[in-house]
Amino acid sequence: YEYEVPVEFTPWYTTSQNDRLIWPDANRMEIELEKLVEAKQKRNDAMGQPGSMITVLTPFEVFDGENRITVVGMPSLSDIKAFMIGVRNPKKQYAEDNDDAQSKCAEIWVNELRLTDFDEKSGFAATARVAANLADLGNVVVSGSYSTPGFGSIEKKVNERQQEAVSQLDLATNLQLGKFFSEKTGLKIPMHIDYSQMKMAPKYNPLDPDILYNDVINDLDKAEKDSVRNKVQDLTRRTNINFVNMRKEKVGAKGKPRIYDIENFDFSYAYSHIYHQNIDIEYDSRKQYRGGIGYNFINNPKIVKPLSNVKLFQSKSLALIKDFNFYYLPKVFSFRTDMNRQYSERLLRNKSDALILIEPTYIKSWDWNRLFDLKFDLAQSLKLEYQSNANAYVQEPPGRIDKGADDYQAMRDSIWDEILNFGTMNRFTQNMSLNYAVPINKIPLFNWVNLNARYASTFRWEASPRSIQEIMGNTIENSNTINLNGGARLTNLYNKVGFLRKISQKGKSPTPPRPGPGGRQAPNEKKEEPIVDLAADSTASAKKPSLIFKTLGIGAVKLLIGFKDVQLNYTESNGILLPGFTPKPDILGNRLSDMAPGMGFAFGSQRDIRGQAVDNDWLTTDTLLNNAYVTRLTRNFNIRSTYEPFPEFRIEFTADKTESFGHQEYFKANSNGEFTSSSPQDRGSYSVSFLAWKTTFRKDAKDNLSQTFEEFKENRRVIAARLSAENPFSTGIDSTGYPVGYGDGSQDVLIPAFIAAYSGRDPKKVALSPFPRIPVPNWTFRYGGLSKLDFFKKYFKTINLAHSYRSTYAVGNYVSNIDYLDEMGFPSAIDYAGNFIPKNRIELVTLTEQFSPFLGVDMTWTNSLITKIEYKRSRNLSLSFVNNQLTEVSSKELVIGLGYRFKDVKLNMSSGGKKQQLKSDLNVKMDLSVRDNKTLLRRLDEDINQISVGNRVVSINTSADYVINQRFNLRLFFDKTITNPFVSSQFYRSDTKAGISLRFTLAQ
Repeated sequence: YEYEVPVEFTPWYTTSQNDRLIWPDANRMEIELEKLVEAKQKRNDAMGQPGSMITVLTPFEVFDGENRITVVGMPSLSDIKAFMIGVRNPKKQYAEDNDDAQSKCAEIWVNELRLTDFDEKSGFAATARVAANLADLGNVVVSGSYSTPGFGSIEKKVNERQQEAVSQLDLATNLQLGKFFSEKTGLKIPMHIDYSQMKMAPKYNPLDPDILYNDVINDLDKAEKDSVRNKVQDLTRRTNINFVNMRKEKVGAKGKPRIYDIENFDFSYAYSHIYHQNIDIEYDSRKQYRGGIGYNFINNPKIVKPLSNVKLFQSKSLALIKDFNFYYLPKVFSFRTDMNRQYSERLLRNKSDALILIEPTYIKSWDWNRLFDLKFDLAQSLKLEYQSNANAYVQEPPGRIDKGADDYQAMRDSIWDEILNFGTMNRFTQNMSLNYAVPINKIPLFNWVNLNARYASTFRWEASPRSIQEIMGNTIENSNTINLNGGARLTNLYNKVGFLRKISQKGKSPTPPRPGPGGRQAPNEKKEEPIVDLAADSTASAKKPSLIFKTLGIGAVKLLIGFKDVQLNYTESNGILLPGFTPKPDILGNRLSDMAPGMGFAFGSQRDIRGQAVDNDWLTTDTLLNNAYVTRLTRNFNIRSTYEPFPEFRIEFTADKTESFGHQEYFKANSNGEFTSSSPQDRGSYSVSFLAWKTTFRKDAKDNLSQTFEEFKENRRVIAARLSAENPFSTGIDSTGYPVGYGDGSQDVLIPAFIAAYSGRDPKKVALSPFPRIPVPNWTFRYGGLSKLDFFKKYFKTINLAHSYRSTYAVGNYVSNIDYLDEMGFPSAIDYAGNFIPKNRIELVTLTEQFSPFLGVDMTWTNSLITKIEYKRSRNLSLSFVNNQLTEVSSKELVIGLGYRFKDVKLNMSSGGKKQQLKSDLNVKMDLSVRDNKTLLRRLDEDINQISVGNRVVSINTSADYVINQRFNLRLFFDKTITNPFVSSQFYRSDTKAGISLRFTLAQ
C-alpha cells in the first residue's frame, strides 16, 4: 500500500508565532486503514471484470480526496512489520506540469505517529449441555457451544480475542450392552461412543487477511460461496467407538477355576477417526484401529505334602524331609495379544490458480504386541515368575489400499501373509526370577539362621533399522542377578547353651506361676528358680574372691554375647551385549530351527557364546559393523550387626563393599570373513567402608602443615621399595633416590602411601593394591539408660546419647591402560615420566569420613525444657593423579538447641469491638550453630598447603509459635547468620531476618 499526500512547504524565515504556518493542516496525514482495504478490494473487483488488463503487479490508484492510494501486489495489514515515510519529487512529464525539473533541498519534520480508534467490537458465547441416564443401561451426554469474533476471557487484550466464529458439538454415550441379555449369561459388553465436531469460520479471509470474509462472498452465487467456505473453514471431526474388556463372568455358585473356562478370556476393540481440514490442508484423515484378546487364569492350587504323615519323619530333626512339598499347577497363567493399526492420509491444498500436482502423503504403522505371564509356586519356599513381551509389526504395501484398485487382492494377500507369520519381529524381552527361601532353619542345629536366595535374569533381542537389518543383524543382550540375603538371630543360638541362656535371662522379672484351685500352685508346674544373687555373702567371706571372679567372668560373657543379630546381603549382577546377531527369536528367545542363541544365554548364562555363534553362522560378516561386544559385572556386599550388651545400650555395626567392572571389545569379521577382536578396554569403579579414625583429630601446624600429609610423602619411599623388590623389571635407583619405574609420582606408589598415611597403618605392612579387599565396620551408637539412674532421675525425664561414624574409600571410574605390558605378572612398560605404566588408569581416589554426630546429647528436663547438643565433624579427601594434588575439605559444627512449651498462655484480643481471651500453648525454640568449613589444596610436587575456600558460619534461629485456633497459627521469628571468611578472596557477610507470620489453613 502507498498513501500519497500533496506536501505544502513552509516559507523560509517563517516565525513560530503562528503554528499553523509551521505545521499546515494540509500536511496532516490521517489514514483510515479501511480505505486501504477498500482500494485493494476495488482493484480485485476490477481484475475480475471481463477483458480487464489489470493484474496484481499493475499499480492501481484510488483517490481519497486529494490524496492518492496505490495498491501493488497482495499486501495485508495483518503482515505489516515496518513502514516508510518519504518525500517524492516527481519528474516533469507534461509541459503544463508545475515543475522546474530541479533537485530540491528541504528539511522534513515528522512526528506524533499514533494509532487510534481500535476495533473494540465485542462478541458473545453460549453453551448448552444435556445429560440423560438410561437406567442401568448407561448414559448419554450432548453438549454444544458457540462463540463469535471478539469474544475472549476478561483478562485478554483486544488483540488477543478470537477472530473466528467457533461452533462445537459433542456427543458421548456409555452403554452396557450386556443388559440386553439375561443376567444368567454373565455377559459384560461395555460400549463407548463419542462424536465431536468443531467449525471455525474466520472473520477475515485467510487468503487475504485484511479483507472481511463476508465481503469476499457477498457477490458470489451459492456454488461459489460453498467452494470458498470449504476452503477457508477450519473443520475438525472426531469419532470414537470402543468396546473394552468384553467378557463373561461367572454367575451363581462359584466353582473351582478351570484352565479352559471361557470366563478367563476378555476381548477389546476400538476405532478412532480424526478428520481435519483448513486453508492449508485439503484433508487430513487419521484412523486408528485397536483390538486385543486376553487370557488370565488365576488359581489357588492345593499344596501337596507327600511325606507329612509318614511316621518315620515326625521327628523335629527330620522336619526338612517331612515338610517336602510342591504345587502341580501354576498360580497365574496369562497372555495377551494386541494390535494397533494407525493410518494417516494428508493432502495439502493448492491455494494458487496454477495447475500443480500435489500427491497425498501416507503414514502407516501396524504394531502387534504379545505378552505372556506365568507365576508358579513350585513349592512353599520356591517361587518362579516369568514374563515375556514380543513386539512385532505388520508391513503394509505402500500407498492407499483401495478395494477398487487392480492390485487390491495382491496387497490383501501380502498383509495376511504377514499376520499368519506373526509379523516382523522388532523387539523381544523376557524376565525370569526364581526365589528360594532356603529351609536351613528347619535343621534344629541351625534354627537361628535364615537364608533367602534369588536368581533373576533378563533377555532382550533388538532389531536393527529395517534398511540395514539384513546387513548389520540385530542386538541381543542378557543379564542375571544373584542375591543372597541371610540373617542370624544370635539370641536363639545363645539359648541353646544352658549357661548362656541363664546369663542372658538374668535380670528379667520372673514369671509368676499360674495359681491352681484355691490359689495353690497348678500341678505339674515347676517352681520358678530363684535368681542367684552373685553378690558377696556376708556369712561366707572366704568365698568373696571366687564370687568376684565369677561376677567378672559373667560380666565378660555378657559383653561377648551382646551381639544380638547379624544381617548379610550379597548381590551380584552380570550382563552381556552381543551385536550383529542375525537369527530371530521364535519361542523363549530362541530360534526353533537351531535354538540360537541357546537357552542358557536366554536365561542369563554368562558363558561366552561368540565361538559357537561363529561356528553356526549366527553373526553378520559385514565389515562395517561398529558396535562393541560388552560384558558387565557388579558386586554389592553388606553386613550389619547389632550389639546390645545391656538394656538401652545399642551399637549398630555396618560394613559394605561395592565394585563394578565393564569390558568391551570390537568383535567382527575382517575382509576374509575371519572374526577377530580389537580395541579391548576395561572400566570399573570401587568403594569400600573404611576406617581413618587414627588421623581424624590431628591438628595442622602453622602454615597449614599437616603431619598426616607429610607422612604420606614419606611413605612413598617405603612403598616404592616394596614394589621394586617384587618387580624383577625394576633395577637400580634413579636420580631422585627412588627405584627405577616407581618414582614419587607413580600411581602404584601414591595410592598405598595415601591409604597407609590416612588410615594410620604401617607402610611396610599395608596392602599394595589400590582396592582394599576387606571392608572395615563403621558404627552407630545410642544410649538412653542414664535417665534410669537415681542421680539423673531428679533432673531429667530422658537423656539420649548418640554417636555415629561413617567412612568410605572409593576409586572413581578407572580405565585400563592400552600401553600396559604384563610380563610374568608385573608391569614392564615405562611412561614418559619414567614410571611403570599401571594396569588401570585411575584419575581420582577419595576418602570420606563423617561423625554425624561425634557426640550428641538430647535431654528433656523434669520441667519439660528440651536441650539438644551436637558436635559434628566431616572430612573429604580427594587425591587427583592428573596434577598430584590432594584436596581436603573439612567441616566442624557445634549445634545447641533449646525448646520450651509454656502451657495455657492467655492472650487478650479484640474483634468487632468485642474483647476475647485466648488460651493456648506457646512453643519457644532457639538454635545456635557454629560451623567451620575449610578447603585445603596440598601439592605433592610443590610443597603447597593453601586454603582455597573457607569460612566460619554462625547462625542463631529463634521462634515462638502460638496456636490461636485450628486454622490460625501465629509465629514470631528472628534469624541471624554471620559468615566470616578465612581467605581474603571472600567477604564478610551478615544476614538478619525477623518478622511475624500468620498462617491460615483453609481446610483440614
